[in-house]
This record gives sequence, C-alpha cells and structure tokens, in this order.
Amino acid sequence: MLNTMLIKRIKTLQRAAQLGDDDYRALLSGYGVESCKDLELKQAAEVISFLQKLAGQDQGQGPARPPKRYADLGRRGSEWATAKQLRMLEAMWMDVTVQKSREVALVAYHSFLLHRWNVSSPEMIARDQVSGIRQALDAMRRSAIAKERENVVVSRNILTN
Repeated sequence: MLNTMLIKRIKTLQRAAQLGDDDYRALLSGYGVESCKDLELKQAAEVISFLQKLAGQDQGQGPARPPKRYADLGRRGSEWATAKQLRMLEAMWMDVTVQKSREVALVAYHSFLLHRWNVSSPEMIARDQVSGIRQALDAMRRSAIAKERENVVVSRNILTN
C-alpha cells in the first residue's frame, strides 16, 4: 500500500494530464489493481513516470512552469539590461507601488519609466540606466518605510493622549 504523498502525486498528475476516470482505471488495470492505493512502489513509480510524460512534465521537475518574464529577450547586446535585471527592477516596483492589481501596477511602472527615464518599455532599459532606476526605487521604498514609521508614532501619540 502506498503512502499518502505518492497517492496525492498520482492524482495530481492524473488531473495535470487531463486523464479521464475511465482511462485512468484502464491504466491501473494494466497493473492488476483497481486503485492506486494498491500499487507496489515500483509500479507507482512507473505510473508517475507515465503520467508526467502525458502531462508534458519532465521527470522530477514537478508541474511545468511558464518561462520567466523577459526570457524571450534571449542574449542581447551588452548595452541592454539583462532579463534578470529587468525582473529585479520590476520586483522592486511591485514592492513600492500602491496599486492593488498587477495589471495596473505594471501600467504605472511603464509610466514611471517613460516620464522619469524616457524609456518606452522595460525591454528598452539600457544597462547603464539600471543602477539609477534601482537607486530611485530603493529611495521610494525607504521613503515609504519612513512614512509608515511616522504614522505609527503619530498613532501611538494619539492613543496615549
């Protein structure tokens, strides 16, 4: 009898592979069982391997992940910011923005880049601009933290008076 983790893994892969119940039962019947709970450990490994292939997942990699943001830029000239730098700047923006939805925050990020740095989109950030943008975002973060601390002090003063 399999442990709960393996049973959950098989059922998760069944859903990921979009394998209907009839097809799933047919797969199990090939091992002479009606339930994955009755599989031997070696049989379970075979079923997991089969379901991973069916779901389009590499073995041992877990669910297939979408490509990282800006991965489509590939290797660009040395004058341009790298995909990793672009992801870092975007993450820093998401930390300082007051926008609630990701979509609106990204529109605000594009506006920030256009008006402050004369850059039409993140993909057009030059490598020599990364440091300045990072410093500006870091200053915004420090300012937000200082403002938050000030609000806490004011709140404490109001409560104690």
